[in-house]
Formats: sequence, C-alpha cells, structure tokens
Amino acid sequence: MTHKPNRVLVVDDDRQARLKMARNLESEGYVVSSAEGGRQALDMLESESFDLMILDILMAEVDGFAVLSEVKANPALRETPVVMISAVDDAESMEKCRQMGALEYLIKPVSAEDLSACVSGVLAAK
Repeated sequence: MTHKPNRVLVVDDDRQARLKMARNLESEGYVVSSAEGGRQALDMLESESFDLMILDILMAEVDGFAVLSEVKANPALRETPVVMISAVDDAESMEKCRQMGALEYLIKPVSAEDLSACVSGVLAAK
C-alpha cells in the first residue's frame, strides 16, 4: 500500500512568509500549493482538494476571516481543516477564528518547528 502525501494549501499575501512555509512543509514530505490572496485560494479550493489549509488573516481584497467563513459555509469544503496564521497576537482574533471553525492559530513569524508540529497534529487528528 502506497502512502499518498497530504496536500496543504498555504495562503498568505506575504511572499517571503508563503515561500518559507511552503519550503518547510515540502521538506517534511507534504505536497504544497500556494495562494497569494483569499480570492485565489477560494478559486483553487473549487478545483482542487486539500487535506489542510494554512490561512493568513490580514490580506488585501479578501481577508482570512472571509475565506474561513466561505470554506465553513460550503458543504464540500467545511471538513477541510484550517490553521490560521497572523501577526496579530490578540485573544479576540484567536477566539473569533476558533468560533468560525479554525482548528489552530499560529502567531507570525511561525518557526519551522511550530509549523511542523501544528500541521502534523491537525492532520493526525483528521
């Protein structure tokens, strides 16, 4: 039996942060796709299947809250685990994300170790 690698969608308008997370996850054996904004992420989710989405909150045009809301409102996508990331370290944003259905909330900059532990933990629980 062959093991199919987990597919992860990284959504962040910060190119450097997006590339760093993608490289870290790829080195762990994940298949990673990237989106530079919320609209692009939603378009990708319509045509591709992902095992996990890592979603930045503060983005121009369509922010992470709007993407999370659309994902959780869509019966075809609502079971997709979502990990929110943000430079905003406040309890109100964390609680709002959890109430909306996000499983984890990581503060930027996210270390490779924290990202790996979070992703493997969320996928193991899936």
